[in-house]
Amino acid sequence: MNTLTFLIQNARFLGFGLACTLASNFGQTFFIALFGDHIRADFDLSHSDFGGLYAVATLLSATVILWAGRKIDRVDLRLYTGVVFAGLALSGALMAATYSPWVLVVAFFGLRLFGQGLLRHTAVVSMARYFDAARGRAMSVVGLGYPIAEATFPAALVVILSAISWREAWGGFALYIFTVHLPLALWLLKGHGVRHAALQERLKAEDADKGDLTQRRLMSDWRFQMIVPASLMGPFMMTGLFFHQLAIADSKGWDIGLLAASFPAFAGASVAASLISGWVVDRFGPGVVLPVFIAPLTLALIVVASLDQTWSAPLYFSLGGLTVGASGVLISAAWAETFGVRHLGAIRSLTSSMAVVSTALAPALVGWLLDAGISVSAIAYGGAGVALLTNALVLFPAKELRRKKTKASN
Repeated sequence: MNTLTFLIQNARFLGFGLACTLASNFGQTFFIALFGDHIRADFDLSHSDFGGLYAVATLLSATVILWAGRKIDRVDLRLYTGVVFAGLALSGALMAATYSPWVLVVAFFGLRLFGQGLLRHTAVVSMARYFDAARGRAMSVVGLGYPIAEATFPAALVVILSAISWREAWGGFALYIFTVHLPLALWLLKGHGVRHAALQERLKAEDADKGDLTQRRLMSDWRFQMIVPASLMGPFMMTGLFFHQLAIADSKGWDIGLLAASFPAFAGASVAASLISGWVVDRFGPGVVLPVFIAPLTLALIVVASLDQTWSAPLYFSLGGLTVGASGVLISAAWAETFGVRHLGAIRSLTSSMAVVSTALAPALVGWLLDAGISVSAIAYGGAGVALLTNALVLFPAKELRRKKTKASN
């Protein structure tokens, strides 16, 4: 099936996935951070107070998603979607009504859990589970919700906050999610019962003899152990670098405007890598892409470590975007091909929790190294070495995936 035919025939379900990824951005760090000055002023919080409250809420959400994320394996997708969207709307309403820093933590927790965590989880798991031959393309299409939001939400918010207060804005977002986005997502799932019945028939032949794949059993599997470090590397490294971008700019003699102008390069590379990886995964399998997707990140870190020219900033952003964009499609496809889709919710809830923890720790680790007097170049070279190590680990499960793909083709 060519891509255009695939898009036309599955427009409704792909639209559902895109609706989830778009709404998930209400719980993403880049969006919540735009309210930082307003929130700190209202509650008289320092930068460290604000960051600490946010970190606590994020780590709590990473714990709860271990339980909540795997429920998608057993609960009807329509009910699961309704609960997650409703939770996001209630969290937005709580942001509008919060009256103390501790209530703010609860609101942050809800936004991170239902938005950044479970809505993203719902989109990825549903696309990977219900598509087989076109799994890669499906995930690359719904993944466009992230760069679309990154390109439009900040500008729209500037206009909104020029007219109303930050609390009124969150009240409006909550109302919009509950009255528009939630009904739209459920409408796009119309006819899902037929799709789910077809999946159940496929699962009878796929892995009925494998038993229950618990998260404990999953963590002891050598393939999981070798893929996970590489899957975490892109978000971990780029979060650490982005959070301390001012320190990087100072060490390079770069103007902050240069970094701001380089973010579109990151977004563009991420979109391109996502779309291309989706096509390659569908045609040749994830085993072909796994051995190479960390390479651009390794090069990005080497650029940060060794180059100071102004053109090296967009180059490093672009290379990092290639790994992050490919990872969004590739890793979930690798889990589906390796372990099947019956327990995909449990698998991804575990890896999502690990990703949240790693991205929460990355800024602290890089900050500690900088405070210890370690140069930006040394940190970047060290990161490149770790990235190469994770790339070496992933070669073994990638070989098995290629062998499996060849056997299926024959």
